[in-house]
Amino acid sequence: MSDGPAVLSGLDVLAAEGFDALRGRQLGVICNHSAVDVRRRHLIDLMMASGCSLTALFSPEHGLQGQLDEPVESGLYGSTGLPIYSLYGQQQRPTPQMLAGLNALVYDIADVGVRFYTYPTTMTHCLEAAARAGIPVWVLDRPNPLRGDLVEGPVLDQPFSKLSAWHPFPLRHGLTSAEIARWANDRYGIGAELHVVPCAGWQRSMWFYETGQPWVAPSPNLRTLTQTVLYPAIGTLEFCDLSVGRGTDNPFELLGAPWMDDVVLARELNAAGIAGLAFVPAAFTPRGREFAGQECRGVSICLHDWERFRPVTAAVQIALVLRRLWPEHFDHRRLLHLLGSQSAVDRIGAGDSWQAIVAQWEPEVSRFLAERAPYLLY
Repeated sequence: MSDGPAVLSGLDVLAAEGFDALRGRQLGVICNHSAVDVRRRHLIDLMMASGCSLTALFSPEHGLQGQLDEPVESGLYGSTGLPIYSLYGQQQRPTPQMLAGLNALVYDIADVGVRFYTYPTTMTHCLEAAARAGIPVWVLDRPNPLRGDLVEGPVLDQPFSKLSAWHPFPLRHGLTSAEIARWANDRYGIGAELHVVPCAGWQRSMWFYETGQPWVAPSPNLRTLTQTVLYPAIGTLEFCDLSVGRGTDNPFELLGAPWMDDVVLARELNAAGIAGLAFVPAAFTPRGREFAGQECRGVSICLHDWERFRPVTAAVQIALVLRRLWPEHFDHRRLLHLLGSQSAVDRIGAGDSWQAIVAQWEPEVSRFLAERAPYLLY
């Protein structure tokens, strides 16, 4: 029996090859803290130790260390003097000046498999900039922590508007970063010279805990795998005048607001029979973000059946309960940006059944599954 992990990331694979494909190039690296191998050694350190020539670094939302919850400034990387160009601030795409002197880009950032996560949009912008500059791009792949065989939710109505609303995907898309790169490079006609380094051993039906890879929180409010799995359900609701637990120790495992009744909400959500979830009355006071310093009443969310849980369906079911209980507070129209479907939002407002709402997006999912098929790596 092997002592190694079940799955190797693209970084693990490339490092085992000694980064041979990148030697002799002036490299720009698009990464954050999540770009680590199975022994938690960082991409930058591994590349430097192998003799690769790093010339510039590019950071996404939350910065190179993955700790900022605000626009990120550019800067320098420690004592190396390497420039770090922020792609989450005034500038969201690499400029020709940033790419000057480079003859390859390398991308390695852990994604979470949710359409409104910004990292794949940043990756796509980098592909476009590289194509214009005639620079090849290497994408080092990583497992999708929400699995790759489960696709759910409406396709985005109005793509290409914001980093969090770019790709016309279902909300839970089931793709890896390298698969998104292959899809975007072709479907958008980008035409970049794209090289992908796939994972070894990953299967689409795997949850992250089955991979043997170390967990690294991909952003400040996704600290655990459970929170990440809950994210497309609870995060979808967060613009609707409520707290999703940001500013607490348990983001996306809490839901509440000063205007809620926790006992009533827990009772009604449990009665709704949301597959895989149970709800306990809870009171909490966020230290920051929505309702900072105010006591919120709501629920603690227990994920007890990962196999049956369907997060986008759960988001719709929760929204229907909130709309029915507190229509004067819960503005369903504010679901649009993250849920991404005007029709689904309208049906929630009308109190349609969750089954009817889900049935409406199933043809979109089927079309997407056919569209993505040529770009799958696993």
